[in-house]
Amino acid sequence: MNDPDRLDRIEALIESNARAIEALSNDSAEEKRARARLYELMADVMQSQADLAQAQADLAKSQADLAQSQANLAQAQAEGKREMYRLMSNLDQRQDELSQRQNEMSRRQADIVEILKLLTQKKEE
Repeated sequence: MNDPDRLDRIEALIESNARAIEALSNDSAEEKRARARLYELMADVMQSQADLAQAQADLAKSQADLAQSQANLAQAQAEGKREMYRLMSNLDQRQDELSQRQNEMSRRQADIVEILKLLTQKKEE
């Protein structure tokens, strides 16, 4: 083989290698960008999971707070009803006492009327 053919082949080989190196370099840069984007997506997914976990924790706390509020309301209602029934019982007792006093007053009035009748009879005699 003569030198010009050999030089042409070497030149062609160098150009081919240069294109291969450029293509590999482009592929490598593209892969780096793809990996960087993948890492960004993975970080976004992790942040989304952390946000979801926080939202679930917040929801659980809100539900616990609601349950506590409901329990407090039920307790307050029970205490209110218990007080109302106690007052109603006291009212019944007071009504009974008032009835007894009214009956006693009626008996006394009847006694007074009888005494007055007796006194007026004695005066007339």
